Amino acid sequence: LFFATLLFGRELSNDSLQSSNGIDGNGDRDESNRQSTILLGFVSICLLSGFAQVLQSSYEVSIERDWIVAMSENDGQLLESNNVLLNQIHLICIICGPSIAVLLHSHSDGWSLVCVSLIKIISLILMNALIKRTYSMIPSLQNENEQQSSTSVDENCLDDNSASSNMNNASSISSTWGCVEDIRVYIFQKELWAGVALAFLYCNVMTFGGLLMAYLNSCGLTWEVIGLCQGASNFAGLLGTCIFALLQRFLNDVRATALCGICWQFMLLSVSMFGVLMKNPWFIIVGVIPSRIGLWIYAIASTQLFQQTVPEKERGKVGGVQTSLNSLFQTIPLILGMIYSDVDDYWKVLVTSYLSNGTAVLMVLFGVYLPCRKSNLSYSTVD
Repeated sequence: LFFATLLFGRELSNDSLQSSNGIDGNGDRDESNRQSTILLGFVSICLLSGFAQVLQSSYEVSIERDWIVAMSENDGQLLESNNVLLNQIHLICIICGPSIAVLLHSHSDGWSLVCVSLIKIISLILMNALIKRTYSMIPSLQNENEQQSSTSVDENCLDDNSASSNMNNASSISSTWGCVEDIRVYIFQKELWAGVALAFLYCNVMTFGGLLMAYLNSCGLTWEVIGLCQGASNFAGLLGTCIFALLQRFLNDVRATALCGICWQFMLLSVSMFGVLMKNPWFIIVGVIPSRIGLWIYAIASTQLFQQTVPEKERGKVGGVQTSLNSLFQTIPLILGMIYSDVDDYWKVLVTSYLSNGTAVLMVLFGVYLPCRKSNLSYSTVD
C-alpha cells in the first residue's frame, strides 16, 4: 500500500506538472502509459486498503472484545476505566492525525505523502512491539492460549469409535458452515439487541462524512467551516467518553447509561432532521455535533455489555459477527447515496438514517433496558 501510494502520487504530480507547463508528454503512447499507471495505482490503493481494513478489524476485535477483558481481571470498574481510556486514545489520534497531515502538506513541498506514510509505518512497528509487550505481561492471555492447546491435544487423544466419528463429522460440518455457526452463537447472546442497535447506528449519515459534508456545502457552507465543525464533532466524541464515566458513577447501570446515550443522540438528531426539512445547515450542525456525545456513550456501553456477558470461548465469534454486521449496515447509506446521487435528493438518505436511529432507540428500550428492569423488579418482589 505504501509503494502503491507513492507511485500514484508521483504520477499525479508529473501529470499536474506537465499540464501546468503546457507539456503534452512524448506523444499519445506516453500519455496512455501514464494514465494506465495512475489507474493501476488507484486500483491497488483501493484493494490493498480494503484488505488492510479487514486486518485492522480483526485486530480491533481481539483488543476490544478479549484483551481488555483479560487485562481487567473480572473487575467491572477496571474494565470501565480501560474502555474509556482506549476510546479516548482512539479519538485523540483521530483528531491529531489529520492535523499532522495538513501541517506536513503545507510545509513539505510535495513530500507530505512520504512523511505521512513513514509515520504510518513507524506507528505500525511501535504498535506491534507494544502488542507483544502487553501479551508477555498478561498471564491470563497466555493461559488462554495454553488451555486452547491442551483442549486440542485432548480431542486428538479420543478413541476412534462411533461417537468420536460422529463428533468429527459434526465438527467438519460446523467448520464448513463456520459463518452460520458464528451467527447462531451471536443470535443466542443475552445482549443481542444491544449489538443490533449498534449496527443500526452505522446507518447514520448525519455525521461529518462524505454525504453530509457535500450536502452542507450545497447549502452554502464553505469547506473551511465544515472542517472546523468536523473537528468540533471529534472533540464532542472525546467529551462523550468522559460523560460515560460520570454516568456510570451516578447510575451504576450500564444498560441505563446506554439508554441515556442513545436517547440523547436521537433527540439531537431530531434537531438536525428539522434543519434538513427546513434546509437550514446551521440547525443540522447544532444537532450533529453534540449528538456525537450520545453516540460514544452508547458505543462504549454496548461494548461493555458484551464484554461482561459473552463467554470467553465465544468472544471472537461474537465480535467478528458484530463487526461484520456493522460493516453491512454501513454500506446501506452508501448504496442509497449512489441511488440518490443528486444533492437535492440527499434528504431522502438523511431521513433513512434518522429512522434507523429511531429504530435503534426502540431496540435498546424494549430489548435491553426494560427486560432487565422487569427481571430486577421480579427479584425484588420475590425477596
